[in-house]
Amino acid sequence: MLLKHLEVFRALNDSAGKPLFGKIDMKRIALMGHSRGGEAVAIAGAFNRLSHYPDDATVRFNFNFDIKALVAIAPVDGQYKPAEQPTPVSDYNYLVIHGSHDGDVSSFMGLTQYNRFRFTRPGTEFKSAIWMHRANHGQWNTVWNNKDNGSYSVRALQLKALVDGEEQRRFGRVVIGGFLEAALNGRTEYRELFRDHRAAGDWLPPEMYLTRYADANTRWLATFEEDVDVSTGTAPGVRIQADSVSTWKESDSPSRARASTFRSNMATVGWNNAPAGKDTTVARWPARIAVTVPDSLRQAWQLSSSSALLLTIGSTDQKPGPRKVSRDTTKRDSTTKAAAAKAPKKKEAPKPKTPPKDTVAPDLTVELEDASGRTARMPLSTFGAVRMPIESYIYRRKGRDKTQFPTLAEPVMQTYVMPLARFTSAAGGFDVGSLRTIRLVFDRKRSGAITLDDIGITR
Repeated sequence: MLLKHLEVFRALNDSAGKPLFGKIDMKRIALMGHSRGGEAVAIAGAFNRLSHYPDDATVRFNFNFDIKALVAIAPVDGQYKPAEQPTPVSDYNYLVIHGSHDGDVSSFMGLTQYNRFRFTRPGTEFKSAIWMHRANHGQWNTVWNNKDNGSYSVRALQLKALVDGEEQRRFGRVVIGGFLEAALNGRTEYRELFRDHRAAGDWLPPEMYLTRYADANTRWLATFEEDVDVSTGTAPGVRIQADSVSTWKESDSPSRARASTFRSNMATVGWNNAPAGKDTTVARWPARIAVTVPDSLRQAWQLSSSSALLLTIGSTDQKPGPRKVSRDTTKRDSTTKAAAAKAPKKKEAPKPKTPPKDTVAPDLTVELEDASGRTARMPLSTFGAVRMPIESYIYRRKGRDKTQFPTLAEPVMQTYVMPLARFTSAAGGFDVGSLRTIRLVFDRKRSGAITLDDIGITR
């Protein structure tokens, strides 16, 4: 229907004597949809470039419109699959927004389409996903409003927790307007809003936001999609090493919906810098992850002060136990074992009380090293807010959220865009053109865990 409407507009625009003759710019088209319409714009983007209908190839397509941008508002995903496959979309500008208190599409389903979205060639296109705290499903427009479950909403949903409807729509106007200015009018200054939403902080409602970003010029060091080897990256020759971590694994990204994922692999890294046991003389070496950049990539990608590092990181409430320290085997012999066997058994210690909830965000240090061994270090929080998981209570009845969802917080990750020039300013002499190693040093919180995805270099 979207593409057939464009055919009508094209005919009206090209026909002399018609009211719309010459009034439509058919070279700059954006499609926007809400809910199921948000899924429909992605399908339309895919169909626009196909020659045949996937479910019935006897039906020919001849669309090929100059669609530049797709905007999905609180979309569903997978309610229709062309040829029983997830909708493949590439090489458009793509924006998806979602609210934490969506009482209809209760998980950020549009993030699954965002993860599938690909850039197959360098260009000006970019994609962004933005999650807004306290926004619901219906207040993006003035008709559905706050009744995501219809008349039953007053009894079922936590309506008092919602952001004001006009505030929610103000956010929508700012981000969609800025996105279309960048995508249709070439206003590159608006891209800053999507790299770091704080650039438009004075325009946005004072809520919490989580944002994702990538563009057609991004070169990926590691996306964790290509294999099951945690030590290899995506680009040839990239290696990933861990030192003193408690957890290090790859898995699919879970979503808030039960038995559902975002269809994108990620790494989970946990650490505890305190050693186990009573030996306090052991040095507390902070855990770290290191990503090496081969010489060949540095030369091919032409890293410079106009380059930027992209890191996609999510917070968790996991708290690994103290790190085990290797035992001194030279002090153990048969007499020690015998004495230990004869020693009276100690009484079992009482079970510890449930520890208080961890509220300290997992900030960390990003350390870059060049080919000469010079380093530059900056806190992750320099480039964006670092928060603990943000819990959302959608339902009015106490305890229902815990039974309805496997987690109270939607595990949406945050993309941090880090201009390499900032590291040069922080450490004189550091050469960004010879970047050799990217390290995440977990030295700002004694223990914690993060999820890690999409490590790349862009302009």
